[in-house]
Amino acid sequence: MIRQAAQIVILAGMPTALMALEVTDRFEVSGFARVVTGYLDHAEQSYEGYEDSVAADQQTLLALQPSYSVSPQLSVTGQLLAHSSDQRKSGVEWAYLAYRPSNAWQFRAGKLRTPFFRYSDGIDVGYTYAWISAPSQVYNNYLFSTFTGGSASYQYTWPQLALSAEGYYGSFDGDIYISGSRVDVDAKVNDLRGVVLNLRRQNTSLRVSYHQGDNITDLPELDALSQGLAQAGFQRSAGSLDSRGNINVLQTALSYESLRYFAEAEWVQTSTEFALTPELTGYYLMAGMYVGEFSVHATYAASAYGNIEAESELRPLLAQPANPIYPLAAGYYQLLERIPDGSLDSYKIGARWDFRLNMALKAELAWLQETSPRSGFFSTSEQGLYDPDYDADEHSAILYQLGWEWIF
Repeated sequence: MIRQAAQIVILAGMPTALMALEVTDRFEVSGFARVVTGYLDHAEQSYEGYEDSVAADQQTLLALQPSYSVSPQLSVTGQLLAHSSDQRKSGVEWAYLAYRPSNAWQFRAGKLRTPFFRYSDGIDVGYTYAWISAPSQVYNNYLFSTFTGGSASYQYTWPQLALSAEGYYGSFDGDIYISGSRVDVDAKVNDLRGVVLNLRRQNTSLRVSYHQGDNITDLPELDALSQGLAQAGFQRSAGSLDSRGNINVLQTALSYESLRYFAEAEWVQTSTEFALTPELTGYYLMAGMYVGEFSVHATYAASAYGNIEAESELRPLLAQPANPIYPLAAGYYQLLERIPDGSLDSYKIGARWDFRLNMALKAELAWLQETSPRSGFFSTSEQGLYDPDYDADEHSAILYQLGWEWIF
């Protein structure tokens, strides 16, 4: 059942371990797989890679997780992921050395999951949660899912209360993802650090986390425009195109689970010092119930951007096409028109059948409604990631999905 898998994730700190194959006394291999098909009922738009034809290449994957115990306290773990989507690279998803000097303490170093969200560690392991697709307003807007560095965690248990705390530090260098799509930018983040607190009492758990990093990514296209504006004397507008600065992520999640019912909510807010990246807030509310081997659930999710802090000193030039600075001003405001600053609501219902201990079948329907222009989730092949010509009817669709989940 989903409850058993979720407990394993919490206790083991890793998404697979339910049915690991013991090769030797020290070496074992576990893994997971999923096959997901989807169809979007819109002839002109796409959403997370889905269009108006049945596709199984967006979320289908296979992973192997080898683990070798050097000693009772020291182990090495890796994860090899093969993904069907061309928006995501296959290869080594994580690889780390873990040292556990006691039942309470654990230290890890290597390539690790960035613990932004409640399901960060197991987001690829669909068997461990109710949905086929986790709410995109929270889980598909992250910039990067892994980092290189180290973490320390501590667990303490009272008779009716359990506490765990984790701190981490590291850096990131690689691809970034926005709305589930890989962006062709070599992103770099230094001094990435954060703290995660988990508190559990009986059937209720609370998670709170804070993350911060120093973004040093250079965007060549913005740099060229910024240099032109600076040479023309528009220093404020040029400065607003500097993408470097702090990234801050604040997250909290609350969940409840009994033998019959389950519910959870998660909220996340991301902000940066980049003036043209508005603050993003996303959340979801989910509730469901178990009926024997079956479970059903309903989810409401939403995301919204804050106001863009753009400079206005160039705006008078838009009325002066003969001015030699006009192309720079037009380029600046055309850039603003392509930045997402809208909102997306979704209503999702789904069902799950745990027909075997380690396998589940899922069905899901999600109604998607962009309630304000340019939420950043809908796209067209002709216009790229964001559509500047907004029409509410064009940005509403239903996504149908079927999924098969397996852990081994």
